Amino acid sequence: MREIAKGVYFEDAYFSGNVSCITTAEGAVLIDAPMLPRDVWAWLKSIASVSRQGIAFLVNTDYRVEHVIGNCFFPTTATIAHQAAWNEMQRYDEGYLQRYISRHKQYYPSVDDDLAKARIVLPELTLSTEMTLYKGDRAFHLMYAGGHTPASIMVLLPEERILFSGNVVVTGEHPSLDQANTLEWLHALEMIRNMDDVDIIVPGQGDLCDPSATEVLTDYITRIREQVYEHYASGYTRRETVDKVKMDGFFDVPTANRTHIERRIRGSVERVYDEFKKGAGKKRR
Repeated sequence: MREIAKGVYFEDAYFSGNVSCITTAEGAVLIDAPMLPRDVWAWLKSIASVSRQGIAFLVNTDYRVEHVIGNCFFPTTATIAHQAAWNEMQRYDEGYLQRYISRHKQYYPSVDDDLAKARIVLPELTLSTEMTLYKGDRAFHLMYAGGHTPASIMVLLPEERILFSGNVVVTGEHPSLDQANTLEWLHALEMIRNMDDVDIIVPGQGDLCDPSATEVLTDYITRIREQVYEHYASGYTRRETVDKVKMDGFFDVPTANRTHIERRIRGSVERVYDEFKKGAGKKRR
């Protein structure tokens, strides 16, 4: 766990992505939760070492299972998310979770069998556009971003000039576009670059960065849109387009993760193709 400002910590060693802890005199505020039980226990130990007041709130930055399944390990903590996350999470029944876990075990055999006992805990508080949370002497500005998912939110600490972006920003790896609105995502990234009260971004995946790092993600989304549109406009089918669009050279891919990343890229191409087919992506940028 790294302290990036006084009482502001983040951890990037967990399977499901980055998690953060901000301490206050009235309890800690957490940004996302680890997915695996072993990571949760390690995270709880880290939190206990810096917060004697316990945990006050947990913020889910979107509804993806890897970000929300850990809610059940914080049973006494109030959870905050976007209203669209609450709506989507109602669909996560036991069968859905088991299919999700089985699919991940194909690529990451180390995923704990203990996840079979996990359950979805719905957020207690939701927002639609923005919310300001005051805890102790800190202010937390929660804002809708969209793009990555219809429920993606970010958390700004204005005094510390730190933005917790969730997966609206990822660094050093292929983003997942399989549930994205890519034009909205490009707008969200431009919005981040225009924020004059942000020095540090804690991304959903990858290392800390500043707003200029979003340019790489903008280039990635723009390039995949251009390639998909070229094939879509030329009459190629969705499957043919998936086979022809190549994004694997954009970021280095560890050999151990190649199958998983290739599947992620295919899902992204399929999503962008569907956007153009439905007319949602007519304007290429």
